[in-house]
Formats: sequence, structure tokens, C-alpha cells
Amino acid sequence: MKTTVTEKAKAKINLTLDVLAVREDGYHDIKSVMQTVELCDQVTLTKTEEDGIKVTANVDTVPLDESNTVVAAVRAFEEKTGAAVGGLSIHLEKNIPVAAGIGGGSSDAAAVLRGLDKLYGTNLPVTELAKIGINVGSDVPFCVYGGTCVVEGRGEEVGRLTGLSSGWIVLCKPDFSLSSHEMYQRFGSEEMEPQTDVVTVMLALEWEDVEAVAKRVQNVFETVLTDEERAAVSGIKETMLNCGAAGAAMSGSGPMVYGIFTDEAQAKKAVEALQATYSQVFLTEPA
Repeated sequence: MKTTVTEKAKAKINLTLDVLAVREDGYHDIKSVMQTVELCDQVTLTKTEEDGIKVTANVDTVPLDESNTVVAAVRAFEEKTGAAVGGLSIHLEKNIPVAAGIGGGSSDAAAVLRGLDKLYGTNLPVTELAKIGINVGSDVPFCVYGGTCVVEGRGEEVGRLTGLSSGWIVLCKPDFSLSSHEMYQRFGSEEMEPQTDVVTVMLALEWEDVEAVAKRVQNVFETVLTDEERAAVSGIKETMLNCGAAGAAMSGSGPMVYGIFTDEAQAKKAVEALQATYSQVFLTEPA
């Protein structure tokens, strides 16, 4: 049996994102079309002789204690499968910015679940790993699946869609971070009507019409940004669109902004323009 395994933990963007009613458990229902991208962390799990879980990382911006989602993923896996994990080293090679709305922590947790399934030979189907994942975080089930999916409920209802077939994606993080918890609180307790064109986006994906998808990307979290936050996000979107993006939006609860391009040269032009102002700019592709 394997003693070490490395998994890619891919970032995600929300092609559409609606925040709906507050649930009895205090979470919001959502409906979102999500897409993984090639930008990723590398998560390496290694069995060790010493008891306990040791988390290390190549950056100092993530917690290395029990508060890290990767530790929660191990605990949830143990509880579901009965596996005695014992000694385990988890190394995070971080490339995805934290607190950015592109699922870095959730994707790391999903990678741990996939890795543990291999290390301990549990051979769980993706549906079961996703069920474990919802106990760790709302985006973890989707990150277990990856690709392109429509996600509903708190995040536990995941349905595969035809993937984004081509194109280039530019990511740019403004010079601030946002708390998901705080951003959801900004919606209050009122039930919201869907605002995004999910049906057309799903049809455009099925037709492999990248430009039609890009023209309909939308995120309701942009409506609860402060004036200062909105100015930064709008400025990045404007730069992307001026450089040729077919569409641009904020991802998740923000503040990462993405633009979808059908021309690689235009995408590279946007990267160059944004790097003049921002330090966290990435060129990636759908995954």
C-alpha cells in the first residue's frame, strides 16, 4: 500500500453565483455554475511513524494547526470510514491566493480526501467523498468533483455539466481580502430571487460556445461590495474587457476577479496591464 501521495488542488471560479434563502441551519442556499482551472496547489500526504497530523506549507499565510481545513478533512474521513489515520504529514505547496474566493482551502481539503482514499485503500466513489466534504466546507464537494458543475443547496448538490471547452482565464486579486462569513452576512436574512442566467450559461456550455458563456458570467456578491471594494473590482473588470475579455466577474465571495478570453494574445496583454498595478495576477485555463 502507498505511503505517500500527491494530489493537485485546483482553484475554481464561479461562472454564475446566486445567493438565495437562509436555511434552518443558518447557511444560505446557493445556485452556482462552478469551473475548476489549472492554477493549483500541490498537496502531499505521507504516512509517518509518529502519531498525529503535522501540516507544513511553503507560505506563512495559512494556519498549520487544527483550524486548517485539511485537518478537518482528515477528521471527517476518519469518522466516515473508520480508518485509523494515525501519523500523517500534510505538505501544502500553495499557489492559490488565500481569502480570494477561488476555493484554495476547499480545494486543499478535497485533495486530502482524494489522497486519503488512495493511501488507505477505501476506494470510495466520488459521490461518497463529496458527502464527507460537505462536513468540512460548502465548496469542498464541488472541489472533490472538479470540472464544470452546477451546485445547489448549501453546496452538497453537485451535478456535472459539459465543461468549458477552451479559452484562457486571467485572474487578478485586488489588494485586499474578504471573509466569506462576513460577505454572506451582508445579504441579511431576506430571501433573494435568482439574478443570474444559469439556464443560458448551461446551454452555452453544452453548445461549447465559450463567448456566450463569458458574456453571461455574473455574481450577486458584487451587489454587496462597499463602494471602495466595488471600485477596485470594477476597475479590474474594465481593464480585462478593454484588453479583449469576452466577459469578466468576481469569483465566489471575492475579491478575485476573472476574465474569460478566446484569444491568448489578448489574455497575455491583460496580464501585463494588470501587473502594472497588482501583484497577484495569473494566466490559466479551464481544467
